[in-house]
Amino acid sequence: MNFIKGSQYTRNDIWKSYHPDSGEKPKGGNWDTGYVVEGDDLIAFLNIDSAGRTGHDFANAYDSEKEEVTWFGKPNTHSSQPTFKKIINKELKLHFFARWNSKNTKFIYLGVGQLISFEDGFPIPDDKHTIKLTLSLSSANQTIGIEGVVDSGVDKTPSFAKKIPMLVNRYERDPNKRIQCIERYGYKCQICNFSFSDTYGELGNEFCHVHHIEPLGEVGGELNIDPVKDLIPVCANCHAMLHRKSPALKPDELKTLLKKN
Repeated sequence: MNFIKGSQYTRNDIWKSYHPDSGEKPKGGNWDTGYVVEGDDLIAFLNIDSAGRTGHDFANAYDSEKEEVTWFGKPNTHSSQPTFKKIINKELKLHFFARWNSKNTKFIYLGVGQLISFEDGFPIPDDKHTIKLTLSLSSANQTIGIEGVVDSGVDKTPSFAKKIPMLVNRYERDPNKRIQCIERYGYKCQICNFSFSDTYGELGNEFCHVHHIEPLGEVGGELNIDPVKDLIPVCANCHAMLHRKSPALKPDELKTLLKKN
């Protein structure tokens, strides 16, 4: 199953991906819990900094710089159980979805997880224990890339070109901060008011670029970014024009240019 990293999905959206001809997702059952297995896929729904529907408040975590997740099983689960045996033996493809607010019905797709380590008997509230897993996230799937566009993440070199090795600083984009920015401002370009959904209909729903007003390389990474003050939704054209100058134009500067022309 192919999901786009950084995009938002409801449980019902994901369920329909596996059951395209079955209508709406039934209420209850494993699809409304922390994880569910569909064939050779495991779909994990992480609540981060927020208790889930069942009231369990596990210390799930996402490290956007290391591209790692810390994930906890349901109460009293351990590595000897069939599902976790399959995870440890790499028999399941692990899809991770996360939200930072349990009232939000949409989860952000973080990617495919690869097990780094696990710990049985990890203590959780009510004198119970569970399994704790640390996993790295693959970037092989499509993503909402640095400039807000879909990026396959596959390094392809044209037959007529040659590859030149380069060293760069890699600053991860925290998908939760991108979503917080969009929740504050919406998907309309904050410079020219262009709307992808108004122009392209359903195809353009819930799409825009998100611009870092101060480039990450200048502020040293993602950790101190304020999603309301430091990020701004923009259309593809305005985003390109902001970066026509180095350092990039400020949004107000581009707005002024627009008014002059």
